[in-house]
Parts: sequence; structure tokens; C-alpha cells
Amino acid sequence: MDPLYPLIGLLLVAFGLLGVGVAEPTLLGGHLLRVGLALLAMALGALLPPRLLLRHALGLHLFTLLLLLLVLAFGDGPGGVRRWFHLGPVAFQPSELAKLSLVFYLASFVGRKGHDSPILGPALLVGGTVGLVLVEPDFATALFLFTLGALLFILAGVPWRRLIAIALAGLLVISPFSGVYLKRFAYVSERFGGFLSYLKGEASPKETAYQVLQAQKAILMAGPLGQGPGATLLHLPQAHNDMVFASLVYATGWLGGLVVLFLYFLLFLKGFHLSLRLQGPESLVAMGLTLYLTLQAAINIGVALGFLPVTGVPLPLISYGGSSLLVSGLALGILTRLSWEASRKGVARWSS
Repeated sequence: MDPLYPLIGLLLVAFGLLGVGVAEPTLLGGHLLRVGLALLAMALGALLPPRLLLRHALGLHLFTLLLLLLVLAFGDGPGGVRRWFHLGPVAFQPSELAKLSLVFYLASFVGRKGHDSPILGPALLVGGTVGLVLVEPDFATALFLFTLGALLFILAGVPWRRLIAIALAGLLVISPFSGVYLKRFAYVSERFGGFLSYLKGEASPKETAYQVLQAQKAILMAGPLGQGPGATLLHLPQAHNDMVFASLVYATGWLGGLVVLFLYFLLFLKGFHLSLRLQGPESLVAMGLTLYLTLQAAINIGVALGFLPVTGVPLPLISYGGSSLLVSGLALGILTRLSWEASRKGVARWSS
């Protein structure tokens, strides 16, 4: 069994414990429980044969779509949104599972049909998934799912003419509803507007850039070695979740932040190399899961550093939250299994 993936996972969850502990010490006990579940999910992913998941990928994704429908009817969330099912101490968010099921479904489709087959069916399923997440509403996750699906189509070698045709058709369908959506869910345009004001230097601390400004202050105050795990963090909204990178840097310093960046970069390099070692749909699964983990990490860290507008996308294996930890742990476990299978088939193992 390849030890690098589990080692990366353990180091990232350790940084998550430090970040959550500094941001919200009262949540540390609950986070420990969620970390334990994530490690169990990682172990489960390492035991599950990827071919079994590929064989049932369509059913898994349809089940996820059903959960997305049910959460709109029976789900819960702050401010009238409907994103979570509460399962005891853990709140489960079906849109997190959609990131995993989408990767397996598209990889399975390409494996069965080939990259030059018509993609109207998969495109409609991707569009349906994105649409259901949009109306929760969760604009950032919907945009992430759309981007992940588009990247998987490109990596699978789907001809550009089909991708462009599908994209234009989708744009024509959603354009008439964009004004209604932005009017009903004004927070989307407010976040982007606040970010643009921040870039121009016009935003005051009372506006939407306040969260980013506080995160940057925390990072600057951290210094090279940080303030330590017992330090008191300045006021920072969502410091345990969306802005957890700023919290962990405050505790561990710029050096700790660089280590986290290196771990995600190492994860990307390892996944990219693994996808080259594998063939067929398993190769696309390896690249898709790698992009899910590292692209989401890049977005979250980009927000904390002020390079991107506030999105609400969690930092994989680090942010507080049951669904994100469970699914990212499962994804890392599946990558571990794929790496083991590649080595077992006699492919030269990548030395880390």
C-alpha cells in the first residue's frame, strides 16, 4: 500500500485540528469526531475496488441527484437555504457527494462509450446536478461542479466542437433566468461586487471585504513561526471553515502555511503522475479526484489571501464540517487504492 497518500491526509487533518482549535476551541471536540469519521472513510476508500464503483457509477450519481432533490424539500440550513440533512451530530451535504459521484460517472461514461461519442446525456446530467445545487442556493459549489465537469470532459479528449456547442446551448437556456436568480439570491452579486470594490481599494471594513481583510491581518500577524495553538485569534467570520487557512497560519506561522501549500502541490503531482500510470476510466478517476481536492484547496486559499471573491468552498481535509471531511477522506482513500493497483500491475512506482 502506497504510504504517501495516507501521510498527506494525516498531516492535513492535523493542520485542520490546529486551525479549528485556534478559530473555535469549543468546536474542537466535534471536529475530532468528524476527523475520526474521515479517517474511516479514507480506509473504506482504500478497500473499495475502483472498478466496482465505476460499474455502478450511474446508479451512484442518480442516487446523489435524488438526495439533491430531497434536500430541497426536507433539508435545513441558515437563512432559509436548504443544503444539509442532519444525521445526529453530523450534518450531511449531498452536494459534497456530488463532486465524487460526478467524477466516477463521467469516467465510467468515457470508458464505456469512448471520447468521441455524443455527450448530450452526460451534459444534461451535469447540468441537472449544477442546477439543483444552484437553487439550494449554493452558487460557489454549483460553479465548482460545472468547472470540474468541464475539465473532465476536456481531459477525456471530448472534441472541442461538442463542448462549445453544449456550452452555447446551456448558456441560451440559463440566460433568461439569470436576472431572476441574482435578484432572489442577492448575496451572489454582493460578494462579487464587494470583491471588485476591495480590488479597487474602495471597500470599507463594514462591507463584504471585511472577512478577507481580517484573514489577511491574521496571516500577517502570524509571523514566520505563528502565535501557537493556544493563541487567541482576532475576530474573523467563518474562521473554522471558509477562512481556516488564515487560522492555521495564525497558529503555525508562514512556515506552516507553506507546508500546507506544499502538501497540496505534492498531492497534485502525485495524482497527475498516477493518472499517467493508469489506463482507461481509472486514469480519469485519478485525475478527477486529484482536481477535486487540489482545485478546491486552491480556491479556498485564494479567497483567504484575497485573490478570489468569498465563495464558501471548504478547504479539503482541513475545514470544519462533516460532509467535506467525509468525502475528501473517501477520495484520498480511493486514490490510495488506485496507486496500489497501479503498482500491483507492475507499473513502475513513483518515488516521492
